[in-house]
Amino acid sequence: MVVSLLAVSVLAFAVVMYLMIDRSALSVSLFKMFGYRKKEIQKLYLNGNFFVVALGALVGIPLSKTVMDLLFPYMVSNVACGINLTFSWQMYAGIFLGVLVLYGMINGGLMRRVNQILPAEVLKMRE
Repeated sequence: MVVSLLAVSVLAFAVVMYLMIDRSALSVSLFKMFGYRKKEIQKLYLNGNFFVVALGALVGIPLSKTVMDLLFPYMVSNVACGINLTFSWQMYAGIFLGVLVLYGMINGGLMRRVNQILPAEVLKMRE
């Protein structure tokens, strides 16, 4: 059950990250058409998202662990079992690095897709 919850949460994170970055694909393509360099586009759009994701993970991971530590005893009050609920600092670092790696993979895939878009297609997609 823990593995399935982990898989679903990683999938939900990947979908949210994909949608967040995909929304800016048209704008990135337009900037590319206007002659901006790849590094300039990354600085304008993608690096800002990276800092938001990194800060959100840095704050959200310990906060969610604290909330779950408070709620977990109430959720399993009728189950007679003992579970070690402590996280080592390596676990926090691993989760944080996992978030950043997944963000990098999604970001790289979307940048490859944006780089393949032709200028004529960008002008056709514009509403």
